[in-house]
Amino acid sequence: MRFIEKKSDYDYIINLYVKTNSHHQEIQNDGKFLAVSLKSKPIRNKANKELIKLLSKKLKVSSSQISIISGMTNQDKIVKLFFEEPKDVGTIQKLLFK
Repeated sequence: MRFIEKKSDYDYIINLYVKTNSHHQEIQNDGKFLAVSLKSKPIRNKANKELIKLLSKKLKVSSSQISIISGMTNQDKIVKLFFEEPKDVGTIQKLLFK
């Protein structure tokens, strides 16, 4: 998929588009990026924290293994993922859309 970029067997970059103030949390494939709907409003970093918590839950990793490297204050974000064990793109996709 275009939205996941493999840096190594342990490191990945994901391109996201975040929709805040939604009625429910949802992750959708939009081809070039992941569209993530969040319940939080983009105030006081609440949406970014909810995003990291959601990705942490879906990918079954600690929140310390997820970092927003670009887009802290806008809807387009680039997120870096670190896995303690090697993962492939297919496994990550299955976890995200499960």
